[in-house]
Amino acid sequence: MKSKVRYIKNLLDEDIGELRKESKRERYNHIERLINDFKSGVNKFSNSGEALVVYERDNKIVGICGLNVDPADSKKGRIRRLYVLPQCRKQGIGKKLVKELIDYSAKNFKSVSVNTGRLDISGFYKKLGFKKYDKEKGITHLLINK
Repeated sequence: MKSKVRYIKNLLDEDIGELRKESKRERYNHIERLINDFKSGVNKFSNSGEALVVYERDNKIVGICGLNVDPADSKKGRIRRLYVLPQCRKQGIGKKLVKELIDYSAKNFKSVSVNTGRLDISGFYKKLGFKKYDKEKGITHLLINK
């Protein structure tokens, strides 16, 4: 089984149909929003320091995650739109995607934030070095780059 994290430039050139379908089925709207924001140009993960990565297994995209410049602080990156297909969870894919973006962020940002929203996944981010953070609206966890 061949697996890899891959940086992408144009989301619209990628086959993320299954991610879209499964996220809708689970009532998560962030993949639909990712697609709509990319199409409209609102967010293409193309500003300096930003990146969009996918996880491929046997040439099929099974996970995705992005890194944006935080709109409130250009020295801070923001992890966004993490999603892994349900049948591929608990296999370290989300961890690999986020870790890749943490490493990438160190070149451009002093810290990286995340907003877990309604999901209770604090443990996931804590294992990756993030600390609970409640000093700014829209941020639930923060990691200081070394």
